[in-house]
Amino acid sequence: MIAGYCAITGLSNTGKSAILNSLIGLELAPSSPHFGTSRIPLTGLYSSIDTQICFIDSPPLDVHDNSDIVLNADVICLAISSRDPINQLKSGEVVSMLHQAADTPIVIALTFIDYFPRDLQSGLMNQISIAGNFPHIVPVCPPAHDGTDELINTIRKHIPNGDNIFPDELLSFHSERFLIEELVRASLFNLLPSDIASTTAVQIKEFSIRDDKRYVRANLHVSRHSNKGVAIGKHGSMLQDIVDQTSARAQAILARPLNLDIWVKVRESWQDNPADLLEFGYVY
Repeated sequence: MIAGYCAITGLSNTGKSAILNSLIGLELAPSSPHFGTSRIPLTGLYSSIDTQICFIDSPPLDVHDNSDIVLNADVICLAISSRDPINQLKSGEVVSMLHQAADTPIVIALTFIDYFPRDLQSGLMNQISIAGNFPHIVPVCPPAHDGTDELINTIRKHIPNGDNIFPDELLSFHSERFLIEELVRASLFNLLPSDIASTTAVQIKEFSIRDDKRYVRANLHVSRHSNKGVAIGKHGSMLQDIVDQTSARAQAILARPLNLDIWVKVRESWQDNPADLLEFGYVY
């Protein structure tokens, strides 16, 4: 039996959250092409008969200092986009992380590999291996679950022997309340324009049981008055789409049906206000 921790890290828009979602088979982490979608670390557990790995999806290296997460992991999964790999490896944030984690095994997940024909992929991997002396490079396309089995098997080689750390049925360290909040955020990025989704905070105001259903009342705090109408949609159609998409995904997390009640509020430029950031849980 092996059990341990793997930190998923990398620069913005390298597919870190998509890797987490694919590895654990559940869309826990909001994933979008917009800069800095991941705001706080998110955990997901992979469990099999003889393996338990706690994956930690960290905010982008160019947005947040992930030293504590990276240095305490048994293995690091470094997401590198195949569209610009060498420049990413030379970036100051990645170089600093590699220097600090010199004693920790690193597995490179080469993302967006579907942009390259298969006969060119081996040459790209050789170029990366030579540039950084990386022995473990796995090309992946997480949305298609292409390469994720090989990625798991490669990461497993660096996980120490030991008994299960967490119960098998556990999906994440986080509470159901937090996971539902993240599912709402994921729905925002799937349904709203990215500039609106990225400036909308989700705040759960009530999390209770009503009529044997999980009742959740959540506020969407948009940063501009002009965004409110877009978030609501004509006759509330966009809000209903957000509710429907979130509820469908929540069934894999909750033991009961979800009754999701969403309201849209305006909190002007909340992302520039330290008090608002603290209230919404984005700083501690």
